[in-house]
Amino acid sequence: MKKLPMLRGLIAAVAASACGVSAEPVPFAVLAQGTQSGVEAERAVAIFDAAAFRSLWSEHVSELEPAPPVPSVDFSQAVVIAAFAGSRNTGGYGLSVAGVESKGDRLEVELVLTRPGTGCMVPQAITRPYVWGRLPKFSLPVAFHTSTVVRTCGSE
Repeated sequence: MKKLPMLRGLIAAVAASACGVSAEPVPFAVLAQGTQSGVEAERAVAIFDAAAFRSLWSEHVSELEPAPPVPSVDFSQAVVIAAFAGSRNTGGYGLSVAGVESKGDRLEVELVLTRPGTGCMVPQAITRPYVWGRLPKFSLPVAFHTSTVVRTCGSE
C-alpha cells in the first residue's frame, strides 16, 4: 500500500501522455515538517510573497515555545507551498510531499497523509501534521492532491 503515490504518479503520467499533456517534475526542498502546527484546519496553499509567508508562518508557530524563526526565502526566485492535515485525535499521523509536477497549464502537488492502522500504539495527544516546501518561482495555478497511506503495525 505504501507504493500508492508512485503508482498514482505512473497512472497520471500515462493518462497525461495519452491526452497530449506532458508532466515535468519540479524540484522542491522541504522547509519544515512535523506534527505540531498552530493551524487547526486542513489547508494547502501556495505562497508568492514574504508578507503572506510571514503571516501564515506566524499562525503555524503560534503554539510553539520558543517559536522557530521564519525560514529565509527569496521570493524573487522561489514560491512556498504549505500543507496542513488539520487536527488529529492521536499521534501516528504524518504529512509529506510525494512530488510536484508541471502539467500543461497548472502545477500539481502530490501530498501523502500517513495514518496509523489498527494495532498501532500511538500517543494520546492532539497532533496537527504539516509540511512546508520551497519551489522555483512559477506563475501557474496550483492543484493539491492528497493520498492516504495506512501505516501497518502489530498483527495487520
